[in-house]
Amino acid sequence: MRSPELLCPAKNAETARAAILCGADAVYIGAEAFGARAAAANSTKDIADLCRFAHVYGCRVYAALNTILKDGEIPRAAKLSFELAEAGVDALIVQDLGLLEYGVAPIPLHASTQCHIDTPEKAKFLEACGFSALVAARELSLSQISAIRKALLPETRLECFVHGALCVSYSGQCRLSYAAGGRSGNRGECAQPCRMKYELLDANGNTIAPPAHYLSLRDMNRSASVGEMMDVGIDIFKIEGRLKDENYVKNTAAFYRKIIDAELEKRDLPRPSRGECRVQFEPDPEKTFSRSFCEYHLHGTQAGCASVGSPKARGKFVGTAGEVFAGGFKAKNAEKIFSNGDGLFFESEGGGTLGAAVSKVAGEKVFVGMPGEKIAIPKNAKIFRNRDTAFERDLAKPCSRKIKTEISLAESGGKFELKMRLCGDEKISASLELGELPAAQKPEAAREALSENLCKLGGTAFEAKFNCAGAAPFLKLGEINAARRALAAKLEGEILRLCDMRRKSFAPRKPDFSTPFAKFAETDARANALNSFAEKFYSRFGLKISERAAESRPPRDLKGSRVMRTKHCVLRELGLCKKTSAKRLAEPLVLKGEFASLELHFDCRACEMDVIFR
Repeated sequence: MRSPELLCPAKNAETARAAILCGADAVYIGAEAFGARAAAANSTKDIADLCRFAHVYGCRVYAALNTILKDGEIPRAAKLSFELAEAGVDALIVQDLGLLEYGVAPIPLHASTQCHIDTPEKAKFLEACGFSALVAARELSLSQISAIRKALLPETRLECFVHGALCVSYSGQCRLSYAAGGRSGNRGECAQPCRMKYELLDANGNTIAPPAHYLSLRDMNRSASVGEMMDVGIDIFKIEGRLKDENYVKNTAAFYRKIIDAELEKRDLPRPSRGECRVQFEPDPEKTFSRSFCEYHLHGTQAGCASVGSPKARGKFVGTAGEVFAGGFKAKNAEKIFSNGDGLFFESEGGGTLGAAVSKVAGEKVFVGMPGEKIAIPKNAKIFRNRDTAFERDLAKPCSRKIKTEISLAESGGKFELKMRLCGDEKISASLELGELPAAQKPEAAREALSENLCKLGGTAFEAKFNCAGAAPFLKLGEINAARRALAAKLEGEILRLCDMRRKSFAPRKPDFSTPFAKFAETDARANALNSFAEKFYSRFGLKISERAAESRPPRDLKGSRVMRTKHCVLRELGLCKKTSAKRLAEPLVLKGEFASLELHFDCRACEMDVIFR
């Protein structure tokens, strides 16, 4: 068993640094172009600076280059891959196989989530393409994930989502945003029409259920199953959220760091990166953005994964509005529970929702909304807090991550030398010659001065203990401080040098075109081949692309076609599952919304739902 890696999202380099300080072993970040989150692009220079910061801690940086590409974009994307490799990234996250055909930087390649790896056959195909890490589809059960792990080579790493927002469609297989408004999720521009309100109608136009968010899912939280996931062979635990703010990333990173560390300790496994993380808050994923949680079919297909009432942050349950008044409600110990500025989400017994901020807390009274607004809160409504200002104050406090080192002083022939090494790793060290110096007349006082000032490493990634049992020189305070700075810089430089050597020694995995994949099914539009290079790459495996990606056609041409296939089932969530409910509805059912009308088809044998754009 390998020590699994905690992989955290980063909208920008600042967020990535925060994730690392709070416990990430690796971060993934969008490049300046061609990332599946167009709103989270970053310059190559910023990524290079981030790599130097991350590598000191033994952490890795993965750059997302994972949109599907047009023929004219392939050369620029390939050039960018080499620039990112030069910047120091440890892997590229890629979806478009055309990039592999044209020529990509010789560093590890990770198959994007958009590749939708849901079977051992699909996993083996992408492994044969040359990917060194694959991410299992979110919808898979533990047994399905285990089957994929067993099908792969031991050196291929398997990645799995553990937390974050859920796409209702199979990843990479959604065309709804493109069909409805020309914005493609596979091109980094998803408009999330799935999170909008729809009315559910039968084939005769009769209302089955009133307007609600029937395609909106809760967020994933698999923290209770981390140990089980580790035991089936997950190498990378991935948190979703490259558009999330820094508070969200810090909170979730620290939360999963504690859980994974506990599981590593049970199995006597080391952490894959260095440094002890120190945060000044108690991590709780309910206190930053969440739509409530589910494990999303990890232990088998189940209902309860929908967020029908609202696609917005629901937050942590804090109580019930038993006594209400115009503009607020009463609660015992209100002043200890609520703060001005808290964001509250109310859910009535009938399913209605309401959001408002706390404007004032006085005794047992909690006032919400603007002064004089007099918001009417339903009696007995459940109260959730989706913005906790007290928690945000704790999150804003500095976090740190310290690598334990030992500084030793040695003397030989009147010459003194300082050595700084990583605790637990004798191979990584740095030395600084102080030269020929007279021994101090008061060696104990000199050793104390050296110990006190050499260990003042607050502005670095290190902390140290000082070891000197023999003679010690007398040095002025300025000389000690200069020696400390030089020694820490040399050790950091040595760590980065060894990291760079490791990166440059990587031998790219070459595609294995000798492996037969003649029966591999996804050679139609699901393959997302948008360019001739991708078609040629598939042909090397003896596979012919029968239909190019949906983005090769105008959005209007998708009318009448399937724009989504999903494990989510509207009928299952409404208690109308065709396997268990006696009620029969006139089909096809239709979700009618402001911008789209969607026809639903149900594959009950596979427990899947198809969405057709009307």
